[in-house]
Amino acid sequence: MSSYRLKHRRAIQKRHSGPASLNLVSLMDIFTILLVFLMVNSSEVEVLQTSTAIVLPDSTSEQRPENRIIVSVSQHDLVVQGRAVARVSDVPEAGTALIAGLEQELKYQAERKGEMPEGGHEITIMGDRELPYWLLKRIMMTCQATDFAKISLAVNQLPVAEPPAEPAVAAQGAAAPTAEAS
Repeated sequence: MSSYRLKHRRAIQKRHSGPASLNLVSLMDIFTILLVFLMVNSSEVEVLQTSTAIVLPDSTSEQRPENRIIVSVSQHDLVVQGRAVARVSDVPEAGTALIAGLEQELKYQAERKGEMPEGGHEITIMGDRELPYWLLKRIMMTCQATDFAKISLAVNQLPVAEPPAEPAVAAQGAAAPTAEAS
């Protein structure tokens, strides 16, 4: 390299050797917009922790579930708040006995919640679509026996279809000329 080019390079480096600066105004704008977006969109969605082994039934109910204790029931296990408490195969189909593991866990959860509110504690049962009715009934009996009387069932929400009002009016209008013709 020539000495002229080297001197020129060093002169440029000296001019630009000051502290580097970063414009934070635009970065703050982006984070503010992101924060507002997340706040607006996070309030409408409630997510229940589900397992891939559980396929929820569908419903057109518009009432949203509240945050409460969740009993998940798959084809193989009963799970309370992520903790396995019983196997479905160990629950006898005949009889009306309570499910021992579920009963113990719900009593423990009731102790942790403290004083029982009027009407009992709230609980959500998240059961597989193919869950036998006798098992669901036994789970509900165990919940009620341990003071979890406000029971909700978790379902997938379907959009509500409005009943068609126009076709009924059109059918009446079509029937009237036929009656006059006879």
